[in-house]
Amino acid sequence: MFQHKSSKLLRSIRFKVTALMLSAMIAVLTIFYMGIQLRIGGRTGLIEMLLTGVLAVCIVMIIVLLYVLVKKVIIPIGDLSKAMEKMAEGDIGYQFNVDAESEIGQMQKNFNVLSRKLLSTYNLIEKINRGQSFDDTFEYVFKSFKEFIPYNRIGMALIDEKGEEIRAEIARSDSSNIRLSNGYAIPVKQTSLMSVLETGQPRIINDLKAYLKQYPHSESTKLIVEEGVRSNLTLPLKVNDKCIGIIFFSSHRKNSYNHSHVNFLSRLADHLAVSFEKSILVEDLVLAAITGFANLAESRDNDTGKHIERMRDYSVVIARHLSLNPKYADIVTREYIRKIYNFSPLHDIGKVGIRDDILLKPGKLLPEEFEIMKEHTLIGAKTLKKAEKTLKNKSRSLFKTGIEIALYHHEKYNGTGYPSGLAGDDIPLSARIVSVADVFDALTSKRPYKEPFLLEQSFKVIADERNKSFDPDVVDAFLQGKDEIMEIYESLSGQRGRAVGS
Repeated sequence: MFQHKSSKLLRSIRFKVTALMLSAMIAVLTIFYMGIQLRIGGRTGLIEMLLTGVLAVCIVMIIVLLYVLVKKVIIPIGDLSKAMEKMAEGDIGYQFNVDAESEIGQMQKNFNVLSRKLLSTYNLIEKINRGQSFDDTFEYVFKSFKEFIPYNRIGMALIDEKGEEIRAEIARSDSSNIRLSNGYAIPVKQTSLMSVLETGQPRIINDLKAYLKQYPHSESTKLIVEEGVRSNLTLPLKVNDKCIGIIFFSSHRKNSYNHSHVNFLSRLADHLAVSFEKSILVEDLVLAAITGFANLAESRDNDTGKHIERMRDYSVVIARHLSLNPKYADIVTREYIRKIYNFSPLHDIGKVGIRDDILLKPGKLLPEEFEIMKEHTLIGAKTLKKAEKTLKNKSRSLFKTGIEIALYHHEKYNGTGYPSGLAGDDIPLSARIVSVADVFDALTSKRPYKEPFLLEQSFKVIADERNKSFDPDVVDAFLQGKDEIMEIYESLSGQRGRAVGS
């Protein structure tokens, strides 16, 4: 579109310059002719004065035409040339002070738009190179490119490793009425996105209401229409030619998109895909090493070896259901749930510092032994704080949530827990979530000092401790996800029949 407008303006400029040059030539020829006539005819008097006046007018016309040509065309074009040179040298933020509606003024306006677009893209790349978090990068894109692209909402969905399910990962909107929220998942086969995923080609729907009438069973379309979206442009997210998800640019107006938007938005999508992979890759590399130590700690006192996986998945289920509670909608975001997923396995990492004779004791611990056991919360937090300090020296922060979980997951809602005796909302929410998941898994698992409880019995214990050991909102979210909790237990415990019975 920018090239089309520039070409049109150049043709208009060429036409006006040509007209000015022709006018100047005609004036010159007129003067020349009149001069010859005066010489040949030797005319005097009134006729001579008349011809002299016409000659003077022609001279003035030539001067005016040359002035207009220099001021309105030659100088502005020279300025544009200098601006292009500055841009080529790296000054991509250069802007003209445009004070005219002429074709040259329009070209200067278009240059300013191009300059701002390049600067915004450059800043985006800088943020990615500096390792800024994906959420911050996504927020920057949402706020910075509205001038160039018509959108009121940007959403991103990721495909699971098997390529079977697509899940809403993050969304930003001008409206607070987000119906298609983070965590919404649906089998890929039940969507109309297969063509985008398979071909890698973008898709434009410029009338979503009409599309919904054509496909009335599309729940995702219904939700986004309820948000006020009327058109969208869908692009694949690719990393190393592999499609990892989809990004949606959506507008509250119909017919907002055409293929002139595709090239620019495709590049934005590529940058976001790289940012997402880079952000997650760094976290995964660091967490892989730490989680290895967590597994080592768990292997010392856990018969099944699946405790970390189960309680991590339990914690995520609780967090997802908690995000549906309006009280926590702005707190339990996609990024927060991911942190719960990443750091809940580190809750007992401090057990590496507890002696075997205490950690593996088959009977009840003596009071002095229990005091030593409590230290695993402090040991774990201290270990993660050292890791956090190292990362902060490199301008990154990663372990804050992990530190909260390791330190406070044995606190109780009524203030009778350890190590600090915190109560209620003074206990970090992440620790309140993990506490329920951890206790439930301890109840349903075999330990050196006990056999596993039945599932229904374990659910009852959690419910009975509502507002005592556990945050009532967290318990409610846990019970709302009961079916998912049971599926996780059955898939990771191998005790389907015996433990489910009541």
